[in-house]
Amino acid sequence: MKTIRLLLLFLVLALPFLASAQVITTDSDENQETEEKSPFHKHEIDTAMAMSPDYMPVSYARIASHWHKPLIMKPVDTSTVQVHQSDPLIRTENITQNLGIYGQAHQTINYDYHRDPGFKMITLPYPYYIYDQNDVKFYNVPTSFTDLAFTFGIANMYEFDATHAQKYKGLTAAFDMHAYSNTGYYVNQETHNIRINAFVNYEIPSQYYGFTVSYLYNRIKAQENGGLQDITQFVQNKAQELTGYPVKSVSGYSKIQTHDLLFQQYVNIINKKKHYFGTITHSFQFKQLKTDYIDMGFDSLFYQPIILGKDSTHDTIQYYSIINSLQWSNFKPLDTLPDKKYFFRVAGGIMHEYVNAITPYYQGNTFTIFGRFHTRLFGVMDLYGRIAYSFNGYNKNDMVAAIGTKWMIQKKWNHFLGLEADFYRNSPDYIYENYYGNHNVWFCKDWPKQNTLKLSAFWSILKYRVELNYFMAHNLVRLNEIYEPFITEKAANLVQLHIFAPVRIKGFGLNLNAYLQYSNSTSLTVPLLALKASPYYVFNFLRGKLKMQIGLDLMYNTSYYADGYDPVLHQFYCQQKMLVGNYAYLDANITLKIKRISFFFRAGHFLSGIAGYSYFSTPYYPAMDRRFQIGINWKFYD
Repeated sequence: MKTIRLLLLFLVLALPFLASAQVITTDSDENQETEEKSPFHKHEIDTAMAMSPDYMPVSYARIASHWHKPLIMKPVDTSTVQVHQSDPLIRTENITQNLGIYGQAHQTINYDYHRDPGFKMITLPYPYYIYDQNDVKFYNVPTSFTDLAFTFGIANMYEFDATHAQKYKGLTAAFDMHAYSNTGYYVNQETHNIRINAFVNYEIPSQYYGFTVSYLYNRIKAQENGGLQDITQFVQNKAQELTGYPVKSVSGYSKIQTHDLLFQQYVNIINKKKHYFGTITHSFQFKQLKTDYIDMGFDSLFYQPIILGKDSTHDTIQYYSIINSLQWSNFKPLDTLPDKKYFFRVAGGIMHEYVNAITPYYQGNTFTIFGRFHTRLFGVMDLYGRIAYSFNGYNKNDMVAAIGTKWMIQKKWNHFLGLEADFYRNSPDYIYENYYGNHNVWFCKDWPKQNTLKLSAFWSILKYRVELNYFMAHNLVRLNEIYEPFITEKAANLVQLHIFAPVRIKGFGLNLNAYLQYSNSTSLTVPLLALKASPYYVFNFLRGKLKMQIGLDLMYNTSYYADGYDPVLHQFYCQQKMLVGNYAYLDANITLKIKRISFFFRAGHFLSGIAGYSYFSTPYYPAMDRRFQIGINWKFYD
C-alpha cells in the first residue's frame, strides 16, 4: 500500500503541469490533431529542420478500408523522445500484459472496446503486431521520405524497420516492413515476425478518377511454452539460469499468417463548370487467415482433455472473406477535415461480405448498410456520428451506433471539451459459436448478441488529455479456466479515469500515461491503477547540432487477476487463481542525435531481482528479465 500511495502522490504532483506545457492530443479519430507552440518549450517536431536544407515536412494518416471518413494527418515525429522505444510494447502510450517477450501475444491492461461491423472468426491477441488495412499509413510527402531503424539486443534479438514513401505527380507510393527475431529467455520461447505493406494511390490529372491498391502481409512463428510449470521455484530464484525452469510445453509452437488485399477506386462527380457533386467509391477487399498450433510431443498434464493414442497435436483455424462496398460521400477518399468555421461531411453506402471457412466450417453472406457524418457549427462546435446495421448470415441484426460532440474553448491552445457515446450490438467471434479441435469441441452455442455501451467525457488542452469513461458489457462471451466459452450472467460495469500528460519545460520532459479503473465483474478484470511514466532530459551540444537525451521508463500496476493465456486457441481467458502486478519495472536509456541520425542504448528491467522475482504480467509467464539493446534510426528527405 505504501508503494501505491507514493505512485498516487506522483500522479497528483504531475497534474499542475497540465495548464502550462506542450502535450500530445489523443482525440477521437473523428477529430483533427494540430501542432501548437507553448511559451515554455520550443517547437520540437523536427530538430533537423534548422540544419538540413533538404528537410521537408512529412505527415501521415491511417486510412479506412470501407468506413469512409476524412483523414487526420499527423506529422512524422523526428524528435529524440521516443527513439529508444523501438517496440510498441515499450511505448508510453501502450500499457499491456504479455508473455515476457516482444513479438508474442499481448493485450492492453487498460480496457477499451471497438469493433467494426462484419464477420469476425477470431480476434487474435496481437493488436500491435498484426496489422489490417485500417492500420495502413498514407503519407503526404512532397517528393520522398525514407526511415530506417535497426535494433540489436542481448541475447540474440534483432529488429528491423524500413519505410519509404514516394510521390511523383499524381502518384503516391509507400512501402513498409517490420521484421523481428528473438531466441527468447526461457525454454521454447523463440519468435520470428514479419510484416510487409505495399501501398499505391493514383489520381488522373483531371481528378475525375482515382484508385488505391494496398497489400498487407503478416506472419508470426512463435514457440509456445505455455508458461512455467512451477512459479514458486521462480519466485524463490531456485535456478541458476532462466533456461533451468521447467515449462509446460517444450515443443509447442504457433504459425499465424494473414493476407489482406484492398483495391479502392473512386469517381468524382464534376460537371463541365467544375461544380463538385460528391464521390462514388467502390472498395474490394480479400482477407485470408490461417493459424496453426503444433506440438509433436505434448504433456498430457498440460493438454486437457487429451486425445487417446496420440502423442502430437495440430489445431488449425483457416478462412477467407471477400468484401465489396459501394458508397457516396461529399468528400474524396483521401481528403482531410477542412479548417473552416462551417462544413458538413457525410458518407453512406452498403457492404457485402462473403466468408468461406474451412476450420471451423462456415459459409455465408452478410450485408451491411452504413453511414457517418461530421459537421462544424459556429466555428467552435463539432458534431460527428456513425451507424451501421447488418442483415443476413451469422451477423444478422448486428448494429453499431456512435455520436459525439467537441466544443473548442480556445483555438490557440487546442483547448477542447467533448462528449462521446458508442453502442455495439454484435455476435461473438465465430470460434465461440462453433469450434472443433483436438482439445476443444463445441457446436451451435447460439449465443445472444453481445451489447456494449461506452460513454466518455474528455478535456484536452494542447496535447494533454483527461477523460472519464464508463463501459457496460452485457452477454459478454469469454473463455473460462478450462478453455470453454461462457456468457456473463450479469452486466459488467467498468469506470475508468485516464490521464495523458506529456510535460515539457525547457530540456526536461515527462510523458505520463495513467489509468484508474474499477470493474464489478470477474469476467472483466482490470488493475485499480496502471501507469507508465517516462521522464527524460535533453542536452544540446555544438549549438544544437548534437543532442543527447537521458531518460527512464517506469511501468507499474496494482495486483489483479489478470487473464491467463491459452496458446492452442490463441486466446486470453478469465482466471481467479493467480494475482499478478504490484511490481515496478524500470528501464534506462541514452539517445544521441546528429542531424537526422539517432543512436540509443537501452537497459531494460535493469533492477531485475532487487525487489524480488514476482514479476509477472500474465499468469505463469515471467516478464522480460534484464536485457540490453542498442539501435540506430536514420531518416532521409530528398
